[in-house]
Amino acid sequence: MKKKFLVPLMAGILALSFNSCQKDIKNINKENPNQFSDSDPTLMITGAQMANVLFNEGEAARLAGIFNGYFVGYDRQYVSYQDYNMTSGDFDNSWATLYSEGVAQCRLIRAKADAVNNKTLSAVASITEAHLLLTASSLWGDIPNTEACRDDIAKPKYDKMEDVHAYCIQLLDDAIPNVGGSSAYGNAYVSGFDWAEVANTLKARALMRKKDYAGALAAALNGVSQGKDLRAKHDQETPGAWNLYYDFCYWNRGGYMSCDGSHVSKLMDTASSINRNNAKTDEMPRFEWYFLSDPSEAYSPLDPNFYGIYYATTPFDLVTYVENELIIAECYARQSDNDKALDHLNNVRAEHDATYGTFKSYDIADFGPGSMVNGSSVNDALLMEILEEKYVSLFGQIETFSDIRRTKNALGIPVNTGSKLPARFLYPQSELTTNRDNVPTDQLDLFLDLDYFK
Repeated sequence: MKKKFLVPLMAGILALSFNSCQKDIKNINKENPNQFSDSDPTLMITGAQMANVLFNEGEAARLAGIFNGYFVGYDRQYVSYQDYNMTSGDFDNSWATLYSEGVAQCRLIRAKADAVNNKTLSAVASITEAHLLLTASSLWGDIPNTEACRDDIAKPKYDKMEDVHAYCIQLLDDAIPNVGGSSAYGNAYVSGFDWAEVANTLKARALMRKKDYAGALAAALNGVSQGKDLRAKHDQETPGAWNLYYDFCYWNRGGYMSCDGSHVSKLMDTASSINRNNAKTDEMPRFEWYFLSDPSEAYSPLDPNFYGIYYATTPFDLVTYVENELIIAECYARQSDNDKALDHLNNVRAEHDATYGTFKSYDIADFGPGSMVNGSSVNDALLMEILEEKYVSLFGQIETFSDIRRTKNALGIPVNTGSKLPARFLYPQSELTTNRDNVPTDQLDLFLDLDYFK
């Protein structure tokens, strides 16, 4: 009885299997097993943020650092970069990271998140996109935005820098109510930050650039608070995971880029005639954290410190409490509210004192003609100290390149060659080749001021 039952059952199974195999054989060439049909946006967001890290910490940061006196091109093509001899092709990689790996992914993630009403993920994608575009527009000026990363537009138009900033500010304003107090979906960064605070500091950056100091102050007062910095996570001593400056300065391109003779090193070196040390400030511990001068280890007389600030597992600062406090301090100084400006400058000095030692609080009497911090007036001396502190504190970051142009180089960063600091990045060769009709061809000059900073 069992045999009579099993035979037709097995025959049926075999028939079903055969039909299924026939179906699979017919469809086998219609689908590529190596091509993913879809991705989970909660996983994609980490990739977009890694692109943001690569853009803000990688090649773009190094080139901006050469322009604003952080680094010195020391070998190979970096010698040419030191003399501002650059071509459009030198900016291809940063542009590709910005759009293909960054902005395009953020917009796809936001669309997927909106489709399932995941407001937090959508807001995080918006903040990440705004971070990317605000950095990019500060470097290139006019860039593709409204038509960028669209399947139906192969050659996107360029949007004005002011319109890109307005777009980013709106992204941030819309995102803030949906991320308050949260660091969700932030796996590319060191934990403990607050998305809403990060968004407010990014907004303050944008408003600072247009010299809307009242608006920037209002945003920064809700910006990054103490202990809630947004920092790129480099927690593994393995290639691909470590600090990008370490990867470049030590592992892959050792000796290409130095700090020997850089303006920032002179401001901190006690042997320099322009050092900023005084009775309340000792920059040597921070100097030793920033720079490597051991001849047995260094590629040049003074390297970026790949055993200190740029060690393999040292997090990289992206949006911080120190920057936010200095934005507030500058805004108050611009309003001639010296007491409040000093309070926030001293908040930064307290942070540095805890980290490096010997950053005592200043008093108003320390500023002005013939005082410890000299200047034509108390306000002038205080403002210059705030600007200089921000320049030194944000060593290796891109944002100070914006400050230099916004303030018409108030700090007097010296040129490497010629008579003028570079004012922008060149549009990449990839755009000149594929989208030349839309590239602003009247802006193909490294020294042409961005309208936004005029």
